[in-house]
This record gives sequence, structure tokens and C-alpha cells, in this order.
Amino acid sequence: MSERVHRYQEAMAALDFDAIGALRHPDYQCYYPQSGERFMSHADWVEAHRGYESHFVNEDVAGSTVKGGERRAEVTRLASPTFLPTAPIVQISDTGDLVTMEGKATWPDGKVYHWIRVVEYRDHLVWRETEYFAEPFDPPDWRAPFVQIENR
Repeated sequence: MSERVHRYQEAMAALDFDAIGALRHPDYQCYYPQSGERFMSHADWVEAHRGYESHFVNEDVAGSTVKGGERRAEVTRLASPTFLPTAPIVQISDTGDLVTMEGKATWPDGKVYHWIRVVEYRDHLVWRETEYFAEPFDPPDWRAPFVQIENR
């Protein structure tokens, strides 16, 4: 994982809004395609997340991996813009100015959601983020002969 991704994740885990802002491009935007929401600036993102009172808990972090190229590292807890610092990141692919992160978090109602964050860099700063949130579903019976079911 590159130093810039590491610094960004550290700031996110601490919910250090100033440090996060220092790592974001002046033209920063964040988009949630499933709800259609787009934060048009770091300041808007901060205001939407500053008072976020729902706490996401996921104790299933042992053995989670952060991956960038061939490098892997064990993680405990890291944050995403929507999940407070208890959402584990299970994989990061860091190639040039495009970084993808995968993780999962437990919502306050107990449902576990998988998420993907796509981060685009410009001038070595976080320029655009797009986040997807997906609830697990049971696979259809007809696919059973063709797949192996993994822990979700």
C-alpha cells in the first residue's frame, strides 16, 4: 500500500477532518451512486459526517488484509467516509491514480454490508471518491452446482 493511501486511511480511522482535508484535492467530490448523493466539497462531506451518531461495529477483523500490488498487511480497524472507525478494509488495490478498497461493516440494525470505495487521485491528492454499499443475499439454488460458497 502506498504512503499516500496509508496516510489517508490513518486520517480516516482517526476521523481527523483537518488531516483528511489536507489530503484531499481542492476540487474534491464524493458520490454515492445507490442514493444519488454527491458531496461537492470536503466541507460538505465534513458537515454531513461530523454529527453522524450511528456507530458501526464489526468485530470480525482478525485476518483481514490490505493489499496493494504484491504487498499485504494485517489490519485491525480502519474507517471509510461513511463507516466510523470500526469498519475493516479487507482489500486495497493501489495502482497509479486509481485506488479501490473493499470492506464490510455491520449497520446498527445488525445487517452486514459489503462496500467498495473507488478513489481517484489528482496532483497526489484525493480528488474523487465513489462508494457502493451492498447487502449480502442468498445465492439461487440453480447456481449451486457451479459455485463454491464463501464466508460473506
